[in-house]
Amino acid sequence: MESRIISGLLTTWKIVWRIGLFFIVWGTMMALFFVPFGPRLAIWEKTSPLETRLYMDVISALTILTATWCMTRFIDRRPLLTIGFAFDHILRDTLTGLAVGIAWLGVSLGTAWAFGWASLSDPIGFSWSILGGASLAMLFNNFTQELLLCGFILQTIRDKSNVITAMVVSAILFSGYHAGAFKGEWLAAINVFAAGMVFCLAYIMTGNLWFPISIHFAWDVLMGPVLGLSESGIRNVGGNWKMVVINGPQLFIGGAFGLEGGFIVTLTAFITILLMVLYKSQKIQT
Repeated sequence: MESRIISGLLTTWKIVWRIGLFFIVWGTMMALFFVPFGPRLAIWEKTSPLETRLYMDVISALTILTATWCMTRFIDRRPLLTIGFAFDHILRDTLTGLAVGIAWLGVSLGTAWAFGWASLSDPIGFSWSILGGASLAMLFNNFTQELLLCGFILQTIRDKSNVITAMVVSAILFSGYHAGAFKGEWLAAINVFAAGMVFCLAYIMTGNLWFPISIHFAWDVLMGPVLGLSESGIRNVGGNWKMVVINGPQLFIGGAFGLEGGFIVTLTAFITILLMVLYKSQKIQT
């Protein structure tokens, strides 16, 4: 019993110091690009919100990629590509991910529509240039989130412990990453955790990040820049149009957090998880 406890503590320590070092490296790099420009960024965010968002998302993506390279190169002693950037099946997994993300959001919105809680709206002020810029920023943002969720942290926990623990802990951290937008909405926290599990499963199924990045991007870019709905509690950055209006019971369609904070997404997220688990199980059996 004593040796088992000691072994467990050693395993936990190996995980904790690696993850702690990862955040220190990433945080230091982020600080170099944000701290000196803090006051200016606050002004730019008011005058040029889209350009500011793009700057922040690009820097976040580049710094987390660099931090991940440092950890894989000097701590794990392995190539960066092994983190999930292999080019095998990249087109297949990217297209499949986009299809899954579109279907997931389509079913969620379709459910709201069936109950009369969603309707079309005239997208006043729509701009292709703003849509393009917002979509590009969203892509970098999704890249950052998925590399954080399914990259070094998940893989470190999985290698030192087991895959279930790795997925649960990573999904909890993913929910914590969005905690500032919850504003007391407990269902939103559950939904983001469930979404994290979907993305973790997507990575486990394929062994690459292209699949979860594509699912995440399809959902976010349609929800925010395209349809003009609230995405993770944030209004459409750079654009004020709305192609869809959602009104209904807050429990089902979410509050300030948006549709992602409602029971409809809770249901569709867990259905997505179930379908992915069943597919994975069937693939193993065959």
